[in-house]
Amino acid sequence: MRATVSALLTATFLLASVSGDGQQQNAAPAAAHMTRASRHHFLPATAENVQWGWYDPTEKPKLVINSGDTVSIETLSHSLGQIKPGTDMERIVELRKENDGGGPHSITGPIYVTGAEPGDTLEIHILRIVPKEDAFNFNLPGKEFPAVGLLASEFPEGFVRYYKLDLARMQTEFKPGIVIDLHPFPGTFAVGPDPNEPAAKAGPPIRDARGRTSTLRPWKNGSNMDLNELQAGATLYLPVFLPGALIWTGDSHCRQGNGEVNLTALECAYKEIEIRPVVRKDLKTDWPWAETSTDWIFMGYDEDLTQAMRIAVEQTVQWLATQHMVPMSREEAYALTSMVGDCRVTQVVDIRKGVHCMIPKHIFAGYQAAHVRDKL
Repeated sequence: MRATVSALLTATFLLASVSGDGQQQNAAPAAAHMTRASRHHFLPATAENVQWGWYDPTEKPKLVINSGDTVSIETLSHSLGQIKPGTDMERIVELRKENDGGGPHSITGPIYVTGAEPGDTLEIHILRIVPKEDAFNFNLPGKEFPAVGLLASEFPEGFVRYYKLDLARMQTEFKPGIVIDLHPFPGTFAVGPDPNEPAAKAGPPIRDARGRTSTLRPWKNGSNMDLNELQAGATLYLPVFLPGALIWTGDSHCRQGNGEVNLTALECAYKEIEIRPVVRKDLKTDWPWAETSTDWIFMGYDEDLTQAMRIAVEQTVQWLATQHMVPMSREEAYALTSMVGDCRVTQVVDIRKGVHCMIPKHIFAGYQAAHVRDKL
C-alpha cells in the first residue's frame, strides 16, 4: 500500500513539474482525494439513466459522487440500443430521422461530482473498459444523407454489417481472412455543455427548443470527440462549465481508425467503463487534452479542418511553452511541435472536424528519469 501511494504521489509531483502558466497546479489538491476513503459506484444503462442524442443540464443527476471516487458506467449502442444484429438499413434510417437534430448516441448520465465548479478542470482517469459482445458499422445512404460520411455521394444505398466480438482474444473477424484487434474507447465523453458555445456554422442547430445540446459535435466540454487514444490507462482533462461538472458517456467504440471516414467506427456498448474523476481547482484549461503512458495529446475542433488543426497546434505550443520540466520559449515550442508533434485527423464526420497533436513523452529526459526512479 505504501508503494502504491508513493507512486501516486510521485506521479502527481511529476505532473506538477510539467504543467505551466495557464495550467498552474501543485501536488496537494490533486492528491487530496487519496487522504479520504473513496467509494465505488455503478450506474446501469436503465431507461431513466440513458438519453438519446441530447445533453440536458436541467436533468436531475443519476448519481452523485465525490472527487476521487470511482464509478463503473454501463452504456448502450446507438438509438437506445435499437440498432442490434438484424436491424436493416431501412430501420436505421428511420431511427436517424426520429431524433432530428440530436445525435444517434445513447449517453449514460449525468453524474454530479461534488465540489466541481465552473472554471475548474475535471481530470478523468479511464481505468477499465469491458465491452459487450455485439458490434456494428454502417454508413447511411448517400442519396438521403449527402453530407453524412466523407464519400457519401459514392455510396448512395448505405451499408451495415454486424460483428460478434471475441472478448477473450479481444478481436473480431471483419470477414474471412481479416481479423481486427479491439481497442475500446468512448467516442463520446462529456461534461456539461459550454453556455457560450458558438452557434452552428453547419448542420442542425446546436440546441433545441428545450435548451438541450445535441451530442453531434465535439467542443470544449468534450462530447463527440472520437479520439481513439482514450483507451484504458488514459487520462482526459476537460474544463468545467456547470456546477457538479455533469459527466455523460456513450457512443462506445471497440475500434476506430483516425478519420472515422464512413460515419461510424466499430460501434459497440460497454458492460462497464470504469473512471475516476478528480476535481482540479489548481489546473486551468480552455480545451480538452489528454495523456497516455507515451504521449500528451492536444485537441482542436472546428467545421473547417484547417482551423481545427490551428487550434490543436496552438494548444500544443502553449503547453510546451509553459511546462516547467524543460523551460522553453514560444519560438522553441513552435519549432519542437513541428519536429516531433504528430498531428492527426481525429474525425471528419461530426460536423465539427477534429485534429489531435501528440507530443511523445520519451523526448523529455527528465520525465523518463523520474519514471525510472519510480520503478526502483
